[in-house]
Amino acid sequence: MSLKWRQVDLQSGFIKIVPGDCKSGEGRDIPLNPEMVEMLRAMPRGLPHAPVFTYLGKPVAEMCRSFKTACSNALLTDFVFHDLRHTCINNWRLQGHDFIRIMKASGHKSMAMFKRYTTVSREELRALVSG
Repeated sequence: MSLKWRQVDLQSGFIKIVPGDCKSGEGRDIPLNPEMVEMLRAMPRGLPHAPVFTYLGKPVAEMCRSFKTACSNALLTDFVFHDLRHTCINNWRLQGHDFIRIMKASGHKSMAMFKRYTTVSREELRALVSG
């Protein structure tokens, strides 16, 4: 929620996180999919230090209530915002992207931490033995 416009590079299609902007203390580049680039392009742009996410002209500090409402409207139970990150990482893996690139984009430094975000389904296991 603290993303600033200076961190958004729509030309290259990346969000640039500098070392002081994340809990790991290390920066990284996060790729944006084309839909996200278009969404950000359509948003009113502020000064470089201005927040990207605002509501009625004020920075959005949190979105717990809105997220809970969205989950309720979608009939989702036992789902938290962080599950979206888990889903994205797992979908990248299912698409065949290698672990190194996924870990770089997600900010995971160790395979142990990365494995916590990876769910292997029974169907995937069955595919190992079905010709």
